[in-house]
Amino acid sequence: MRGAKKLPPSEDGASARHRAPHHRRADTPSSGTSSGVLSGAPSGKTASAGALAVLRAVMPWIVLAVTLLGGIGYMAVTAPGHIPDVWSHVYRVDGILNGDVLARPVQAMSRLHGGDGSGNVGGRVDWQWIEYSETHYDGYDSNAVLVDTITASDDAGADVPYNNTATNTPAVYLPQLTGFAVGKALGLDAGITYHLAEAIMLVVYAACTAGAVALLPRWRILVGLVMLCPLVTHRYSFAISADSLTQALAFLLSCMVFRTMYRRVGKGYCAALAGVCLMLAMCKLTYAPLMLLALAVPWLQRDVGVSPFGASPSGASPSAAVPVWRDPRLWIGVAGNAVSAAWLMFWMSVTGWFVTTPMLVPYEEMIARRHALLADPATMIAVVKAIALSIVTGRSNMGNRPDSVVIRCCWIAIAGMAIVLAAATARRVLRPVHAAFWWFAAVLIVGIMLLTYLALWLQYTPTESPMIDGMQHRYFLPLAVLGVLCGAEAVSALRRPAMPQRSPAPAR
Repeated sequence: MRGAKKLPPSEDGASARHRAPHHRRADTPSSGTSSGVLSGAPSGKTASAGALAVLRAVMPWIVLAVTLLGGIGYMAVTAPGHIPDVWSHVYRVDGILNGDVLARPVQAMSRLHGGDGSGNVGGRVDWQWIEYSETHYDGYDSNAVLVDTITASDDAGADVPYNNTATNTPAVYLPQLTGFAVGKALGLDAGITYHLAEAIMLVVYAACTAGAVALLPRWRILVGLVMLCPLVTHRYSFAISADSLTQALAFLLSCMVFRTMYRRVGKGYCAALAGVCLMLAMCKLTYAPLMLLALAVPWLQRDVGVSPFGASPSGASPSAAVPVWRDPRLWIGVAGNAVSAAWLMFWMSVTGWFVTTPMLVPYEEMIARRHALLADPATMIAVVKAIALSIVTGRSNMGNRPDSVVIRCCWIAIAGMAIVLAAATARRVLRPVHAAFWWFAAVLIVGIMLLTYLALWLQYTPTESPMIDGMQHRYFLPLAVLGVLCGAEAVSALRRPAMPQRSPAPAR
């Protein structure tokens, strides 16, 4: 075997000592090859290829700078109150700071949580935020409280409802909580505190996305462009919302797992990955299944030229000689998933006594729906039909036409991803472990979206509606990077010749 060659600049700063080129499998594509597929650059050392290599190297900094500058611009042109459910999020953040970590029954009503006030939950909110939401309410966000319905108050604050955000854990608001805490400690007015919280969220979001791109051994340019798409960043890079941190962590998790396909990682890296999984699970329940991706790391690492287990005999992957169950990285992932699952069960148990929109779906009706879904085949069939019809028609919240168009495009993109993945699998141009991983990822993507539709049916869709109400394109965005990586890997593989059949490994 020939000695090690100098790594191309496209391989995101990984040095030769972290790889063993003489152990590299013949079918391992280089990052330069994959990037050339995307850009159409020739394989030779041309000026174009050199420019692309430089662009790949600086792409994390581009993502950081453009996200920060773009976010500042978006903040400047986005009026307070023009973020989905923003007043409910503002109330929730301030309620947590006032000690209401768990929501409790309140009698006040908002424009969304109306009716007779029964079934509403919320917490103690300072008057400055109640007044700020009233001042800036212009019909966009109906979560603003109806002041004349407040029954419990004093000079400091009042009990207000925020049902649809009450299930969110404090973890998902850590950046915004920091801003609100600083504002309260310094006695800042609501307007300054509002924008301070947005600014802190923007910095955290930019750091997560830039770090995610820096971790990528392949597809930096493509993923960076996806992350900088205005559809992805507008409102969700800085918002006082549960979406901002959720989206940033989902992007980071996707890139962290993808790196393990082509780079050696150790126990510390897997521990950090487990921490990101836990944080994501604490952000939004529907995206918690993404934590299962971490369990694939030991198998993905077996197909990398270098493993933590030492030198390999005869050029074989070192980890291939070690049973997976002896890999500590597996048990780190298992532990992370177990802790995340335990947290989810705990949080659902203490927040499962109310619904997000009692005016549309009372708690008793939600319980009846859940029981019928598990016990009544007719209900199961009806829900499946409603979800299928909603997907086909691009049904969106309140019939928003632009949102419907984007939702249709998202499902078309998912279908396209599945088609190219099926073609790559059929032609055997993907490594078996990679093919299995990407099918697993594809199932997770589709499953998460179906879970979102189901949650909206349970707690948001009126009984008389033939389709699922409440779907918004923003629910697809945290899955964008994972889906793009899946499609890019499949398309890149289709440009290679099929791999030869291999004899099965002896049973252990």
